[in-house]
Amino acid sequence: MQKIKIAPQLLALVLITLISFASHSQEASFTDRALKTVEEISDYKTLIGQINTERKGKIGYEARALKKQLAVTEEAYRNLLWQFSSDLLQPENATAKNEHEQFILTLLQDESGVIKAEINHNEQAVTKLEERIINAKKNIFTTNRAISKDRLEDIKWRLYLERINQEKLYSALVKNSLKLELFGQNTSADLQLGRLLIQKQADMLSGLIGDTRDKLIKLDKQLSAIRNESETGKKIITDIALKNVDIQNYARRLQVMVSLLTDMNVDSSLYKKTVIQSQNILSTDILDRKVASHLFTEWWLKTKKWFSLQAPTIIGKTLTFISILLIAWLIAAIVKRMVRSLFKRTNPNMSELAKNFLIGMSSKLVMLIGLLIALSNLGIQIGPILAGLGIMGFIIGFAFQETLSNFASGLMILIYRPYDVGDKIRVSDLEGKVSKMNLVSTTIFTSANHHLTIPNNKIWKDIIHNITSQPTVRMDLFFTAPFNAASDTVLQLIKDEVESNPIVLKDKPKKVHIQALGDSEVKYIARFWINSDDIDETRWVIAEGVKKRFDTKGISEEIIESLKVRIA
Repeated sequence: MQKIKIAPQLLALVLITLISFASHSQEASFTDRALKTVEEISDYKTLIGQINTERKGKIGYEARALKKQLAVTEEAYRNLLWQFSSDLLQPENATAKNEHEQFILTLLQDESGVIKAEINHNEQAVTKLEERIINAKKNIFTTNRAISKDRLEDIKWRLYLERINQEKLYSALVKNSLKLELFGQNTSADLQLGRLLIQKQADMLSGLIGDTRDKLIKLDKQLSAIRNESETGKKIITDIALKNVDIQNYARRLQVMVSLLTDMNVDSSLYKKTVIQSQNILSTDILDRKVASHLFTEWWLKTKKWFSLQAPTIIGKTLTFISILLIAWLIAAIVKRMVRSLFKRTNPNMSELAKNFLIGMSSKLVMLIGLLIALSNLGIQIGPILAGLGIMGFIIGFAFQETLSNFASGLMILIYRPYDVGDKIRVSDLEGKVSKMNLVSTTIFTSANHHLTIPNNKIWKDIIHNITSQPTVRMDLFFTAPFNAASDTVLQLIKDEVESNPIVLKDKPKKVHIQALGDSEVKYIARFWINSDDIDETRWVIAEGVKKRFDTKGISEEIIESLKVRIA
């Protein structure tokens, strides 16, 4: 089967033809849509004329309804007109532009005049409403107060709506002028007018934000002096919420003005700063160098002003706080020394662990009292802190039940004193000398100098074997010898070693006996008394001495050292 070869020139020609056909189809499609859009724009224009005709002679609610309908229709008409203008300016729509450019240009120029006329009419309406507000405020004190207040609120609401419409007209003037510029028209005068009007509106919104903030500060001060649950308190809380809503509304409107100024390449960094501060959110505007500079400058000036007013009080309270803590520290050290000296003089009947605990707690208690006094001097309420500590303690009690169990066991050990510092104890298969103890754990050192920390709960629940609680203890050592060894000889050898060893106490009874008969050996026991500190050394020395004596007599049986210590 032969392969069909296509020349590159032919392939390129096909691609160019397809692209041209697609472009032509797209342009033809837009041309058809342009005709429909022109027809729709004309319909909107006719509808606007009809509404204006119906408005003549109308008053009251009917006039306001027609005015609202006109505003909605004009907004839709202008958006369609501006969008169609942008579409015509696209390079691929050159044919439609040549056909409809003059028509659209005429409409844009007419709309510029309409917008400026509406701006003038709007400003007159705003002025009249502002005058009526002033008169209504005066009438509150001369006529029926309730009726005057309702009338005043109604006028304020109508003024608010006119302001919103005013901002829409300013935006329309700028957008329409920018569209005319794209068609090569000179609109510098209209843009200049729009810039002045928008800056004026932005200044007014910034002022409203600042004035509302001042009212919020006043309301916060009033609220701090009364109970929130009272009727007045509830009203103030409602007013604060409404003021915050007003600030957010002003900020959103100001943001629209800022966007228009940015489109006209007008510096609006101060307004952007106000928007950021009002909305309490970060935006890309904060990356603007001028905006960031304004924010930092205002923050620095406020900080300097606050510090200049508060510095003497802050420094004075800080020095007093530090001084109280230092005095508390000195008193704690003195109290700790006095308690230790008191224990040495009186030698109360309590363990060293209890003494150390009381000595440490006395200084900590003084420091706690000093800290509370210092915090009270700073103006901090101590009552809520203590209540909070109580609640926190209740919560921590559930979270750290094991720790609290150790704490309770530590208290029991301090009260019943089963051991003391320096005692050698055996507990939980661990043996060592007690070094120190707190309310959570006990620290011991083994004979190999290993450092062990044992939870008090584990000690208290186990059998506590205090090896050195008594100055002297009885030791039982067990030995074995074969049956063929003479018992009298073995007993005498063990007895001689016990009698001659200087560690064994001479004034205490000493006994050596046959303890039991085994299958192939005889078990012997040596019972004597020693100082409790010599237990380990005695075990080794006696065992070694007995083994040497057995060797001299030919008794070769190994010594079985089952050295169980029994405390007398």
